[in-house]
Amino acid sequence: MMTRHARFALTLLRFWAGKVLNAVGVPGVVLPGTYEAGIGQASVRIALGPLFTVVTVNGVDVYIHRFTGAIDGVGFRVATGCKPAGTPVPERSAALPVAERAPARS
Repeated sequence: MMTRHARFALTLLRFWAGKVLNAVGVPGVVLPGTYEAGIGQASVRIALGPLFTVVTVNGVDVYIHRFTGAIDGVGFRVATGCKPAGTPVPERSAALPVAERAPARS
């Protein structure tokens, strides 16, 4: 078992090593996995691909370049339980004028 002093020294070493690696520009390391929060409805998933690391938070995908650590793009998944047929078709708005054809020039 580590002593309290040894744990503190290890924490300080990790802290300063992280600061040096950030200053040099080394991307951080993440492991693939899934996390479901016990409180609230938060879901986080990390997937590693050959070019991108995809971090998904509540259905929103963030694509992070594997080698630079820069965000390359954002996407989202279709919400489950939604049915396109269940959305009513909007009626014609009285506030918008009816489009009329322009008279042809003669």
